[in-house]
Amino acid sequence: MMLPEHGKIECRVCNQGIKEKVFEPALHWRMVNNPGAWGSSNPEYLVLGFSKGFTQANLFEQERFEDVAFAKMRNRLTKALHVVDVLEHDCCVDSKIEDPHSNIAFGSLIRCSVSKAEIKNGLNCGYSCIGPVINRAFQEIPQIIENCTDRYLRDLPKSIRAVILLGNSDAYLKSIRTVLKRLFSDTFKQINDVSIQADGFLWVHVSHPSGLNGHFNKWLTSENNSGIKRKQAIEGLSYISNKKD
Repeated sequence: MMLPEHGKIECRVCNQGIKEKVFEPALHWRMVNNPGAWGSSNPEYLVLGFSKGFTQANLFEQERFEDVAFAKMRNRLTKALHVVDVLEHDCCVDSKIEDPHSNIAFGSLIRCSVSKAEIKNGLNCGYSCIGPVINRAFQEIPQIIENCTDRYLRDLPKSIRAVILLGNSDAYLKSIRTVLKRLFSDTFKQINDVSIQADGFLWVHVSHPSGLNGHFNKWLTSENNSGIKRKQAIEGLSYISNKKD
């Protein structure tokens, strides 16, 4: 099977029978039907965030499609993919994101945008899509995650060498393990804290490139603390040669 082709995706699995583009999949949650795919549909690497942040979601309707994915964080994403040798060191992610024939695909675990209302004293004080909201999504809107992962992760192209998951907090690692165990219980194998083998593929976590991630630079350069997870990601990706043998 191939991944969705570069461009906007027609998908209404989560909002069947709902005409509105913006809807509530659960109490206090908001979802925008704006799924997309960038880069190759038959890649060597698949890079996945969690869901579009507000910056990317706003650009989706207003700007050139190729400018949406990982907007405002592409320099850091380039550095992250360089340090684990997923991206050639003379390349930046911009060219890969724009090219339907590149060797990398880009998307998110939830292809649409999700956010949760911040309720204080019974009032909605606005929506958030970062930090604790991501972790709560696995408990509060599991059907959305199941719909999206069933549709887009169960039958990946055999060309893929590894799936790169952006985000390596302990809570996110735990949640992704649960997702992969549900999808691929027969083939799930933990390699180290940030790396998994499942369904014949490697699934490796790297630090999220968001500017709000205060651990990113330490992950990138440190020899201990956050840097240990970088070393584990590199170790996990070394299993690619074993996968191909």
